[in-house]
Amino acid sequence: MDLQKLRDMMADCECGHKHDFDLEALEIGSGIIDKTGEILKRYNFPKKILMVADVNSFRVTKGLYEQLLSEGFTVELRVYDDMKVADMREVEELEKLLARVDGCLSVGTGSVNDICRLSSYRAGKQFAIFATAPSMDGFASDSAPITKGNFKLSYPCRQPRIIIADTKILADSPTELKAAGFGDVMAKYIAIADWRVANLVHGDYYCERVASFVRNAVAKMAALADKVSVRDEEAAAAVMETLVLTGIAMQLAKCTRPASGTEHIISHYWECKKLEKGVISDFHGKKVGVATLVVADIYHKLSRIEKVSAHKETPDWQDIQSHYGPALTPDMMKLNLPDTIVNEIPPRLIEEKWDEIRKIIEEEIPSTETLKKLYAAAHAVTTPEEIAVDRELFDEGIRYHVYMRRRVTIMRLLPMLDIDPLKVYKSNK
Repeated sequence: MDLQKLRDMMADCECGHKHDFDLEALEIGSGIIDKTGEILKRYNFPKKILMVADVNSFRVTKGLYEQLLSEGFTVELRVYDDMKVADMREVEELEKLLARVDGCLSVGTGSVNDICRLSSYRAGKQFAIFATAPSMDGFASDSAPITKGNFKLSYPCRQPRIIIADTKILADSPTELKAAGFGDVMAKYIAIADWRVANLVHGDYYCERVASFVRNAVAKMAALADKVSVRDEEAAAAVMETLVLTGIAMQLAKCTRPASGTEHIISHYWECKKLEKGVISDFHGKKVGVATLVVADIYHKLSRIEKVSAHKETPDWQDIQSHYGPALTPDMMKLNLPDTIVNEIPPRLIEEKWDEIRKIIEEEIPSTETLKKLYAAAHAVTTPEEIAVDRELFDEGIRYHVYMRRRVTIMRLLPMLDIDPLKVYKSNK
């Protein structure tokens, strides 16, 4: 990937915003693990570093630690047990460790990268990633979803300076992880639709060039659906590039909207409610992928409604709080006080723009039948049961997730329309 060409392509955008990103280098190649130290030195990465991994990523990158030492790096090592949740406690621990070094190398994917990204940013240290599986789109993200007190929020930070990925390791990664990455990319269909609607009814910033950039990346992934799960280095490289591109899109837009919509918020609700009970959720991409299918079904059914009647939202806070529970309610209420975000939207505007909303849904989101075929080709999960979300939690997530974020989405408009999304989902219309 030519990053400078990408910068040039995004220059002088019609939206009027300056588009840029921090990523300096993306190095993807077969056997490139043996050149990691050389690559880091080429880009003047600090010689005194903290290398962070979990037991799984450390195992599949056997020899990386020694190789860095042989290249003249001073390496402190922190290896976690299998990490599926990025928690603020780990971020704070890494901040202390980073005080003794000049840079951080995250080895792995998902949660390991998230805690390294935020701790490096807060500690003012340089950050690089050695990716071990194409499992999510957050490699090039400039935000980190972190759990604090069981409530998950996205914290602003910076992109890594360097991303390195060995196609041999990517291709050999578990099918489950590769399929999770596929699910995370499919989520962008929902994200772009929600982003356009937020611009339409709430005036949120929207950039068509960034949106087109994401659409092209998603189309590339869809075309590779049948190769996602196979041990093919060329396919693994293409998938990795696609995941990085959707991450770059977030920094280009200076927000997470190009990559995260209703489907992510539902996933966060499921995750937080399970954490409340001490249960670790499944991989992020798997949860988001399942939520994408559910939301696609709901949105397409909404698009068949020809006329709506809107009113000011009148939340039943007692009911909402009873589902969030004592642990999650304080953070949830902070996001919805003194007024919820839809209080800023005139009801009449939704009525007037409803046909345009329906059009956006049809333009941006493939049918659920099409999506299911793509998922099948990629060996991605499709049902709540496959991610251990029971019926009660599923129903709660569909109805109450909207209060977890201060963000306009199509789903967030439904309380103003007296439309129950769960009833829509279960209907045959």
